[in-house]
Amino acid sequence: MTVQTKTWITGLTLAVLSLAPAADAQQKLKAAVADDIFADHPSMDKNATVMPAADAKPVAPIFSERPIGDASVARLTNGGWILTGTSLRSGARHGVELWTSPDAKKWTRVGPAKISGEGIASGDMSERYLAPSVTVAGDKLYLAFSDKMGCARIATGLAAQPGGAFKASPCLVEDASDVTLFVDEDSTGYLIWGGGMIAKLAPGFSKLAEAPRLLKPDQALFAKHPPVGKDWPVRTRVGTRGATMVRDGDRYILAASEVTGRMRTATEDLFVAEGPTPYGPFTMRALAVPHAGRGSLVRTDDGKLAAAYNPKCDDGFAMFCEQVGLVPLERAPDGRLRQAASVITEDSAVAARKALVTSETMRDPSVALGGDGHYYLVGTLDGYGYHKPDGGVKLWRSSDLKQWDEVGFIWKWEGMGYDFGKNIAELWAPEIMWSARDKTYYLAFSVMEKGVGGKTWLYRSKTGKAEGPYENVTKSFFVKGIDGFPFEDDDGLYFLWGGGSIAKLNAARSGFEGPVRQLVDVDGDHVGYEGNGLIKTNGVYFLTGAEWHGPLRTHGTYDMMYGTSKSLFGPYTQRRMGAPHGGHGTAFRDKEGRYWYTMFGNDPTAPWRMQFGLVPIDIGDAESIGLPRIDAARD
Repeated sequence: MTVQTKTWITGLTLAVLSLAPAADAQQKLKAAVADDIFADHPSMDKNATVMPAADAKPVAPIFSERPIGDASVARLTNGGWILTGTSLRSGARHGVELWTSPDAKKWTRVGPAKISGEGIASGDMSERYLAPSVTVAGDKLYLAFSDKMGCARIATGLAAQPGGAFKASPCLVEDASDVTLFVDEDSTGYLIWGGGMIAKLAPGFSKLAEAPRLLKPDQALFAKHPPVGKDWPVRTRVGTRGATMVRDGDRYILAASEVTGRMRTATEDLFVAEGPTPYGPFTMRALAVPHAGRGSLVRTDDGKLAAAYNPKCDDGFAMFCEQVGLVPLERAPDGRLRQAASVITEDSAVAARKALVTSETMRDPSVALGGDGHYYLVGTLDGYGYHKPDGGVKLWRSSDLKQWDEVGFIWKWEGMGYDFGKNIAELWAPEIMWSARDKTYYLAFSVMEKGVGGKTWLYRSKTGKAEGPYENVTKSFFVKGIDGFPFEDDDGLYFLWGGGSIAKLNAARSGFEGPVRQLVDVDGDHVGYEGNGLIKTNGVYFLTGAEWHGPLRTHGTYDMMYGTSKSLFGPYTQRRMGAPHGGHGTAFRDKEGRYWYTMFGNDPTAPWRMQFGLVPIDIGDAESIGLPRIDAARD
């Protein structure tokens, strides 16, 4: 597990609309609600960045001769390859380094490039130019870079002679970084730098032909769904560094990278936007390659686009670092560019796992080992939850955590002891729990009601069987708030809900005895803003919860956080991430003593979306590290 201490965290509030419960109209409005409110939700397949095939393989380095950053790759006129980037060798001052390859496997160093020009001594190789790039157009090979004074320059040479002389232009733009050159089919050149600055070049590429401008997504696209809070800045740019451009048919693709904070680490991702001209108007940005670092787009032998994959070592979840790989790209059903299904770009215990129940959508899955030796599963169904009076809580059963058989509905809406009136009531986050003390099962679930908020109910099996029937422990809802979680400790049963509220159940299980407390970490923060759960092992409590990291509702990750304590009421250790993409799930121990965490895929870089799966987790050794830790494990 990567331990990080600071992040910005915010919650995702799912809204519903009110409607008089006319039977035939309800389904139509339900579809409209989903289309409207959840159109941009990360969990929807149409927003997925990662859709790995069953035989997907991890991206592998094509270049590892030397540590390198800011990689730029281009195709030579003879079909070969050329590569440059920032040399990361300690103390290196080798100008613009160049390597060529006939097949993107075996590389030959032909640099540093022999560059001369105004303010540059003939063949000067004593400077270390940051983030140079290569462009091939016709018989010309162009190097774009910032010199030691920060001036953007373009050096021109021959594509057939990468080791030959290059003539540098005068200073084109001052205080520029990440300089690239795009040459269109009509031979017009465009200087691109930073996170999306562009200016057309005069013929010969020796000066600008216009004033620079910033390329960004067309803001009119956000008129219907304006982002709020911390979402807004990420809608006003494609990236923050390494902007570059390629043409794909009649479309211009602008790519740039940004450190987003996904997975609570220094993940630098490659984003793209497309437009009909080099100036746009551009689409909303789309995350094309997670962990890619600052890179470039290039065509492979089959004519398809691929992205350079060149992460920094700060990214704890990249497949490798300071080397270069190629990630093939494909078109999603809506036309967006994203990483191809043939590759995996994330090095985590979650990235290559598969969903286990695919017959229908599921969110917020909960699994419990029952008193009969079977495992039982419930979760939020029907997309974002059944609307009253449809559906209810459905149960699945398994003996081995692999094959899951549907049992059927174990609870429906009748007899709740609460009048929702004309409001839409949406069923969320059921939790099932076996109580060895009471020798029966408990079922908690939440209902979100438009204009009123969320409430949670607690039911108990009357037969001691997981399939019920179940009865309400009270005459109405149990608590205000959502995400109820029953927990059995040595001294009795407790109920956890919301962002960390907890209280002990009375003997009748119809209410609380004692005060309601808040579970927080040593900093006073919640350990997950929603979806809290508890397990206890070897005298240590593990409090889990869900948090978003990175750009919420766009390209962030919905991760499982946890803290540990030797006291149920804490304080808990500073929250850490236990399972990337885990989010709202349940930790449990199986019959063999192994631990698992449920997940459903709620973000665009999760390996699947809105289906139930399991992630193995390791519990660390408490004696060796003070308090044990949770790590998502590779089984």
